[in-house]
Amino acid sequence: MNPVDAFSVGIAPQHVPALVAACLLPVLVFGVRRLRAPGAHTRRDLGYFSGPGAPTSSKIAGVGAVRLWAAWLLGIAAAVHLALPLGHYDGPLLTIAFLGSGAAYAWLAVRALEGRSWRLLAAVLLIGTLISYLVVAGSGGEEPDQVGIATALVELAALGLCLVPGREPGRPRRFKRFAGSTATVFVTFVVGTTIWIGSFLAHAATDTDASAAPDGGVGAMGHTGDHAEEHDHAARAQAGVIMRPIADHHPTLAQQQAADRLAAATKAAMKNYAILDAAIGAGYEVPNPGTGTDVHMDNKKFKNDGRVLDPQRPETLVYAIEGGRATLLGVVFVMERAGRAGPEPGGPITRWHAHNICLTLLPPGFGIVTPFGTCPALSVNVTSPEMMHVWIIDNPSGAFAEGLDDTWVRAYHAEHGRPYSRR
Repeated sequence: MNPVDAFSVGIAPQHVPALVAACLLPVLVFGVRRLRAPGAHTRRDLGYFSGPGAPTSSKIAGVGAVRLWAAWLLGIAAAVHLALPLGHYDGPLLTIAFLGSGAAYAWLAVRALEGRSWRLLAAVLLIGTLISYLVVAGSGGEEPDQVGIATALVELAALGLCLVPGREPGRPRRFKRFAGSTATVFVTFVVGTTIWIGSFLAHAATDTDASAAPDGGVGAMGHTGDHAEEHDHAARAQAGVIMRPIADHHPTLAQQQAADRLAAATKAAMKNYAILDAAIGAGYEVPNPGTGTDVHMDNKKFKNDGRVLDPQRPETLVYAIEGGRATLLGVVFVMERAGRAGPEPGGPITRWHAHNICLTLLPPGFGIVTPFGTCPALSVNVTSPEMMHVWIIDNPSGAFAEGLDDTWVRAYHAEHGRPYSRR
């Protein structure tokens, strides 16, 4: 998966208008500047005061650049907030808040560009906006997506310009610059960590929130409600999980029946591997360590046999192995090559996913995505082949959930686990 695909798959549909508005901001600014009368540009256009108290030429390079950057960053925040109600309507109060904050950001962007005071008011607005976003994301009101994370980065950059005073001849401001830099790093760490945790919690929720279909079928999506379903792929992307967005989260009758058949066929075929020894004899390998409630055992022979979604030859088995006993929980069907889409006979029920893995060089090994959905420095982003879970036990999450609740699995394993003789 290339960087463009990795970014776009994590965009919530409600945030597309905001992204478009931010991308069109340079066009709008260019058009406004072209419409201005010749000679109307003053020194304030470059971010300086005119008249008494204007900065000297030695200050122009530093102070002017800061104000120009601040104007652009605040302008981007304004465009995003003003466009959010176009696709993100959650009530009149939130709409008013979006429009009000967007207008305030635009006003402050103009003040920064014209050389008027902007730092204090912008800092207050930026901190308030970031806190509001973290509260909403942390409470489950919205899952962090690429647009939300990118906007947070823009606002953090603007906040840094507010908190760190510029260099001026004769006024080193060492302590203020140190304090401002420290505060910026701290806020960035808090925001990034909160987004990271929120992304993983939202991803975990999709694993366990699936419910059975009303007609007794296998169940569909991990979220309940259209609003949540439109966001589910976004949080997964931030958690290093890539899922293809789908147009309709409601399966047809034919798709539901196809998913039921696949689940039933897989459950019937896996009776052969109810005993761990049988799976090992068939070529499935126990990893090291081979204990826990989510032990994945791969069969190298089945991984490259040219068969796709074959209930008789799943590429991976998932066991709970503890206390000298093993319980077969389900299977994982895996595509042979990364980037090749798996078939979806059950439509939105039978969704495949891939993992973004950070292959680190120093230290060597595997890592996970950073709080902002990217790999750390000195690492390479690798996307795994697509895969799909099918659980053969009757669990609250449904046959096609991405994961099972650990507490529930332990209780089930304690009751149904079977002894095994070899590893």
